[in-house]
Amino acid sequence: MKALIDRFLLVSMLTAVASFAVGCASLKSGREVEVTLADLSEPARATVKKETAGGKVDKITREVEHGKTVYDVEATVGGKHMEYLIEAADGKILGTEVPMEFSQLPKPVRAAAQKYFGTTSGLTIMKGVEFGETSYEIEGPRNGKKVEVTFDPNGKQGK
Repeated sequence: MKALIDRFLLVSMLTAVASFAVGCASLKSGREVEVTLADLSEPARATVKKETAGGKVDKITREVEHGKTVYDVEATVGGKHMEYLIEAADGKILGTEVPMEFSQLPKPVRAAAQKYFGTTSGLTIMKGVEFGETSYEIEGPRNGKKVEVTFDPNGKQGK
């Protein structure tokens, strides 16, 4: 009986070590790993709770960006889709994505988006600020398909 228990404990420990190794490898490779609020570091969890108070956390992923372990948090707050990039180590907000109206876009971005989509209606716009850089993600219809394009503040198309 003791041998059976020892074997079970050994298999359990090896499974746990393998799971941990897979998680670490996926972080090193830059892949996103979906996690829960309970999986976050205490500082990051406190930031998420503060930023999403009165709202709902929809999805959290852990990844490595710029050499830092971060959490990408998608939430619905005040009826709006919001995104936060939070550093695991200290809970600092490194980036946000917030919805905005077409009329609020900088003039060069409005012109570039209108040229790209051929319209100003039916567009969904998110202003992103990440690691100090601002971008505008615009989603809408183009050639019969729903597409997303990113512009910098000068209207230059990004990745």
